[in-house]
Amino acid sequence: MNAVFQKLAVSGIMLCCLTGCWDRIEINELAVAGLVGSEIDPQTHEQIVYYQIVNPGAYSSESNGRSKAPVYTYKVQGKSKGELAQLSSDTLPRKLFTDHYQSHIVTEQYARDGLRTFLNYYERQFNRRSSLYLFVTDSPLSDVMMTFTPLEQLPGRLLRSLVSNTNNATGRISLKSRVKDLVENMDSTTLTMLPIVSLKGEKPILSANRFDDINGNQSNLVLTGAAVFKQDQMIGKVSLWENGYYNLLKGEAGNFFESILLDDRVVDLYAHKIKTKQQLTLRNGAPVWNVEITAHLALRNDEQTEKLTWDNLSKITDQFDLKLMKTSEKLYAQAIEKKWDLFGLEEEIKYKRGNAWKKLQQQENAWAQTKLHVTIKSKIENIGEIVDPYKGGAGNGKE
Repeated sequence: MNAVFQKLAVSGIMLCCLTGCWDRIEINELAVAGLVGSEIDPQTHEQIVYYQIVNPGAYSSESNGRSKAPVYTYKVQGKSKGELAQLSSDTLPRKLFTDHYQSHIVTEQYARDGLRTFLNYYERQFNRRSSLYLFVTDSPLSDVMMTFTPLEQLPGRLLRSLVSNTNNATGRISLKSRVKDLVENMDSTTLTMLPIVSLKGEKPILSANRFDDINGNQSNLVLTGAAVFKQDQMIGKVSLWENGYYNLLKGEAGNFFESILLDDRVVDLYAHKIKTKQQLTLRNGAPVWNVEITAHLALRNDEQTEKLTWDNLSKITDQFDLKLMKTSEKLYAQAIEKKWDLFGLEEEIKYKRGNAWKKLQQQENAWAQTKLHVTIKSKIENIGEIVDPYKGGAGNGKE
């Protein structure tokens, strides 16, 4: 009996070893994409796709430093999107594997022409990723896709991290920047905001020697704004600062950063635990969008020379609330003037009930008549470690 168990145990161990070898062979046969970029050739109108393939040799303990480049970029060009994956076999020595890629970039021109065919193709794939982030670039796509990124050496993961970090630090990029978020608004009048990524500095350094350069800003990818989409088409863009306010009004900013001036002194404030309540009502027959924002504040920097008192803290919160209210009203008015329904007002009006709303629904662009009434309620809960600032020394020359 013991002999039988021994044979079974040996057989099990051998099977486990064989399975491990089989998995290793499978992985070594795959070209795992971490980032994909798409554009249209302006001359031939052919589809161009860049596949950024992860180099497993760069992370292997057996490589002995021989293979430095963490990724390799391959360009494929064809007449249709379906053809591109097949044509990749002419260039890639391994089977293309796109099931787990991190981010997708399209050019600004491609986005302005419309992404309907791209979205239809993407949604048709059984292995599509609902969490895939979609970016627009205003830099040459070939340069962006040929860029080695320091610190986070996988550019696809770097872009996801930039979205997450910016959202946490300033609220200027929404986490609703995925392909699925654009698709959800394809049959709606609600606009979608997607992050814009740009190549900072000179042309990309095409050698892995880039990682030996101490200058992290040189030839790197950075977020520079947000693209405004109506259905599948890009219709404009805003700065990161402006987008932060739009996210705040939409309730998509859990954190926010803003600076105020108090007696010509800069005070930097970080808002967190933000809660946004929205309600669309009628006032004298006209639509009013009521937005109430509450936030807890942390004092990140205070250049005032006076000691912090309850009265001074009250002035800080009052000035912060006033700036957010005035800026929100200004940027909201600019969006209305551009006919940008960033907040889904037309859709909300469409489904309102009652005779007064029915009358409004019969008017063209009735949503553009909507007035904003915003209320900001903030309180400081963190002032740092000192209450009375140091007054000695030269300071910044203003004292």
